[in-house]
Amino acid sequence: MANLDVPATAGAALERSHLEKLYYFALRKTGSRHEAEDLAQEIAVQALASLAGGSRPADFDRWLWAVARNRYARWAKERRRRSADVHDERVLSAQTDDSPSAEASLVRAGEIAALRRELALLTAEYRDIVVAYYFAGERIADIAARLGVPEGTVKRRLHDCRKTIREGIEMARETGVRSFKAEQVDFSKSGTDGRDGSPWSLINRLIPKNILLAAYRNPMTLEELSLELGVAMPYMEEEVRLLTEGTLLREVAKGRYETDFIILDKDTRLAIFRKLEETGRTFAPLLIELLDAAIEDVQRAIGQRFERGFLLWTLIPLAVDSIAAETHRGGGVPDYHAYTLRPHGGRWEIVGYEKCDLPYNLFIGHNGSGEGRGIMFHYKLGLPGLWDRAGELNHFETRVLADAIRTGAAQENLSRVEAGVIRNLIERGFLADHPERIIPNFPVFRREHREALRSYKEHPAYIKLLDIMNGLYRDVHHLIGQGCPARLAEQLKYVSGAQLYDMRMICLRHALAEGHIAEPEQPERSTIAMYLDLDLKME
Repeated sequence: MANLDVPATAGAALERSHLEKLYYFALRKTGSRHEAEDLAQEIAVQALASLAGGSRPADFDRWLWAVARNRYARWAKERRRRSADVHDERVLSAQTDDSPSAEASLVRAGEIAALRRELALLTAEYRDIVVAYYFAGERIADIAARLGVPEGTVKRRLHDCRKTIREGIEMARETGVRSFKAEQVDFSKSGTDGRDGSPWSLINRLIPKNILLAAYRNPMTLEELSLELGVAMPYMEEEVRLLTEGTLLREVAKGRYETDFIILDKDTRLAIFRKLEETGRTFAPLLIELLDAAIEDVQRAIGQRFERGFLLWTLIPLAVDSIAAETHRGGGVPDYHAYTLRPHGGRWEIVGYEKCDLPYNLFIGHNGSGEGRGIMFHYKLGLPGLWDRAGELNHFETRVLADAIRTGAAQENLSRVEAGVIRNLIERGFLADHPERIIPNFPVFRREHREALRSYKEHPAYIKLLDIMNGLYRDVHHLIGQGCPARLAEQLKYVSGAQLYDMRMICLRHALAEGHIAEPEQPERSTIAMYLDLDLKME
């Protein structure tokens, strides 16, 4: 589509001084208000297109009226409804003497704005023809041949376009609130991204976010979305196509699109938050009781150098994850292998969250890097100053570290590259500064450790915790189900199950308040809530 950006001086002159004169010129020529509107808008569009194409008229007035005369001549010839005797074009200069009032100018400015709005709402089927005819100056016969349609079809679509534009102007359609007040939405995803970075690459901007918000529980046409966001149709068509191909939008009826995943609104989020806090008052103290029963066995397994408070930063979210995972299995919540296959090799599920002023942040992420040799896990803590701590390891760093720990290699036996990685990890705080041995500043779990600790699933506290978590899952499922579109009911289990992990933060806050754990003195070098799991494959 032609670029409608025009030179600042010429474009401004056209808009301020001549648009109203074009209308009165057209009105005098046609004798009909509707036909005058059609003719004036065609002249204006032709002039804008020429300016955008590089025209730089030395005498702007003379050039504009030449455009008007030529456009009118084509109008008269093609419709055969106007007089063939086109004369007295001196009326153009005479218009200067009876310029419209300020009120009339305001009215015309509004009409021009409405015209531009309607042009921006044309669908591709009509827009291609309008652009070719009015902007590129192609003949109807050439357009028909290029598109492979009869000339009558081109003429009909041009006629329909003018009718649609006129009706749209008379409807006084307004853009939606999102056109000037964009909203934010957060997302949580489980699974593997596509090779193109999807879904994040598709939803990290305001336009797709607001499309998804507008179309949630509310199937919308491209035109409705364009008006709601104040985005011209060519751009909206591309955004909707990308979101649909990325399985985030779905065409649920001909030309109507709806968001294809669950977005939790503010009221639902607040209701879930209250339920989590209520449940946490019983769950969190009982979890500490369970971990205290197991702490000595954990210390013996991984080494006595880690104190209770340090270990609890990792064991609390780990235990919540274990109980939530068992609740998932009992409730039929899909695991990774049951996640939806997506384009570009992705396999993931997603949930959206409307922005909501919760009393505090519940989010704790769980990132992992590595492969079969070992996975370094990092809980992203949504607490002030504790999101990154010492940072995360990349896959290569994790491989070097896991191999060195597994084999018990001394630093002097490492290659130059491996030794460089280890020195860097010492500087960042991941390893103790020892001249010979590699000593991790975080727990390392092996397969035999996990097997030994499984016996605690028979502990009375664990059984009670599992019962509480099952009750929480049922309550959350009910809360989300009340506002969930019937078409998305199959996603209820996944979305409800995802909320259980917010119990990580509920329990950590309880442990902080009760003095079981303390914030690190040097957060930037801290390895709290991190651990290395050897012999574990990364999905």
